Amino acid sequence: MASPFDALDAVASTAAISVFGEVAVLQPRRQSQYVEAATDADRLSVSVRGIFSGTAATSDLRGQARGGEFAGASRVLSEQSAFWIAAEQVAELGFRPAKGDLVRLPERPGTPSFAIAAVHPTAMGDLNLLLVREDVAE
Repeated sequence: MASPFDALDAVASTAAISVFGEVAVLQPRRQSQYVEAATDADRLSVSVRGIFSGTAATSDLRGQARGGEFAGASRVLSEQSAFWIAAEQVAELGFRPAKGDLVRLPERPGTPSFAIAAVHPTAMGDLNLLLVREDVAE
């Protein structure tokens, strides 16, 4: 039986997706070492609605330093990308997304593609897919 908190979470998820959500195509792939990932015939591609986020991130690179040598640090700028899927959508997928699967965003200019680097489930049944940008041959 669903608790009042579960019902509130479902309403909040629906509201967030209706405002910030976009369609993504999730294409399952088989991973093989030293070979480009091929489409997984056992899992069909699906269209899913979720929330994409791409935020700037900085990382400090620190090496060995003695005394006053190398007092500063090099900074690397990057982008952290993720795609959040609500529990209701996860239940309708028919499979669990896996590391290496492809996520395409057809509503964005150029239809950017991302490979799933990690899958982080939440206690509420949602999934956070951590993404890395991928160039896909046309």
